[in-house]
Amino acid sequence: MRHIVAAFMLIAMTASTLFAAETPGHKESIKESREIGRYQLFQGTYTTIDLKYRQASTTFNAVFLLDTATGNVKRYVNRIDEDGRYVETWLPTEVTSQIDSKKLVWPQ
Repeated sequence: MRHIVAAFMLIAMTASTLFAAETPGHKESIKESREIGRYQLFQGTYTTIDLKYRQASTTFNAVFLLDTATGNVKRYVNRIDEDGRYVETWLPTEVTSQIDSKKLVWPQ
């Protein structure tokens, strides 16, 4: 699955470069050529910690997408949700963007 995602990203970046080379707008092609290499894929691991019971932690392998222009990192996720639908998406890795701090309850 990781190879499919990497191949798709490579094809998408190559296709946009070829399309830009054929368009008459030179400024647009320069702008798009700056985008080449902006996004980088990495394989790594992340660990989740059970905050409620403070007992279990689990380590997972994952694919990460780094936006070198902004420094944002996202994690690739594919799963079947509660309704039985297959979901594929990139999730941000920042804890603050995933958790609503007003709903967060720390264990006593």
